[in-house]
Amino acid sequence: MSPADLRAFATFDAHGGKVSKRVEVLDHEPTAGGPHEGLVAVRGEHPLGALDERAADESGPLSRGEPVVGWVDPATLRDWYRPDRVVVSRLEARRSGIVPGTYADSRGRGRVRIDGQEALLGPDGRPAFRALAGPDDAPVVDVPLPTDQAVRLVRVAAVHDGLEIVTTPASPYLSPGVHRSYADDVPGLPPRASTGRVRVAASVLLDGTLHEVDRIDERAATMWVHRDGAVVPIALRAVGPDLVRYRSTPA
Repeated sequence: MSPADLRAFATFDAHGGKVSKRVEVLDHEPTAGGPHEGLVAVRGEHPLGALDERAADESGPLSRGEPVVGWVDPATLRDWYRPDRVVVSRLEARRSGIVPGTYADSRGRGRVRIDGQEALLGPDGRPAFRALAGPDDAPVVDVPLPTDQAVRLVRVAAVHDGLEIVTTPASPYLSPGVHRSYADDVPGLPPRASTGRVRVAASVLLDGTLHEVDRIDERAATMWVHRDGAVVPIALRAVGPDLVRYRSTPA
C-alpha cells in the first residue's frame, strides 16, 4: 500500500439502511450557500440514494458496478475508516526491532508475521493467513492464523526517509473464486511454493438455510447471495464469519 492509497472510506447506508455500501469519502468542499451545502462527496459503486449522482469522470454514463460520485448526508455515513501510516527512522526501527514484512495483529497471538496477504483455507475450512515463524532469513510455516482472529494488517516497507508502517483492518472473509493453493506447506518447515490453484465456493447460513455466496465486496461491506432465485445484497455487519461455510476444489 502506498501513501496514495491512504484515502478515507465510510459505510454509506441507503434506502433506510437496507443497502450498505463502502464508499470513498472525497475532500471536495461544497459551495457555500449552494444546494450541496452541508453534504459530503463520496465515490462508490453506484451509491443508491446519493444526491446529484454522476459518473466519476463527470463525463461517462452511469452504469451499475462502476464507480460514481454523489453528494450524501453525513448522517448516512458510519464506520469511517482511514488507514494509518507512520514513518520511523532507521535508527528508531533498529532499536525497536522493526523489520520490513507483512504482519497481522491477532486477538490471541499478538503480532504474527505472515506471508503477504494471500489467504487460503486452513485445516478447519476457514480462511487463514500463512503464519511465519523463525528468523527473517529462514522463516518456517507456523500454525495457520485464521483471518477472523486478525484485527488488522501491518505492512512495514523501506522508504527514502526510514521505514513506512501502514496498518489496515483485516477482513475475516475469503471471496469466492480461484486462489493459489499451498497444500504442501508443513508446520515447522520452510514455506513451499504454490501447488496450483483451487476454486473456493462459499455459502452463508441465513435463517437456518445455506445460501450460495455470489461475491463479497469488502470495500462496500456487502455480501451478495443467491436467494429466492435472485442475487441480493446483505450487509457484512449482519453476517458473522462463523456463519460462512467454505469448500474448495482443484481449479
